Amino acid sequence: MNRPKGILTISGVTLADGKNLSTQQAVDYGWIAPARGAFAGWGLERHEVPLGENLFVDQGRQIVAYAFGFRSPISSYTVQRFGVGTGLTPAKVTDVALQSPVTLNTGTTTKPIDSVDFLSPFVVRVAFTLASDDANGYILSEMGLFSGGEALIARKVRAVSINKTSDFSPTLTWRIRF
Repeated sequence: MNRPKGILTISGVTLADGKNLSTQQAVDYGWIAPARGAFAGWGLERHEVPLGENLFVDQGRQIVAYAFGFRSPISSYTVQRFGVGTGLTPAKVTDVALQSPVTLNTGTTTKPIDSVDFLSPFVVRVAFTLASDDANGYILSEMGLFSGGEALIARKVRAVSINKTSDFSPTLTWRIRF
């Protein structure tokens, strides 16, 4: 069965003082590490650091089917939130949550995404930002996209994690190809 495919990147880094830092500098500082592999055909911008492919879970496929059929309330079936965690168990199609979610500055384990746009007829791009006061002191190894109804849509687990501190605020970009 063919599943939607996706990749996750870091597309920007903002320092605690509000100044932008190049993603290459963030790599040099050891805050982020690029994934190995070929990521051609995804329309990555030059400054984006690929973090690797994601797994579109079964629950995410069901959410897309509900959105396609305009099930009410539609906001419960569209991508609206993101979460991060410290889990290391590889993603499985049967996942319904992050393994070890981290509480964010909102007091919850998910928060709203920044934006959604469409790069081409079959590719959607979702951007979200970990604020300077989100997930500090955690080694972030898993990330997830969630519907407005808090259902996990896609999950990514990384062997090379993000050591999140208050020194920086990464903007992540998740692309999914249908």
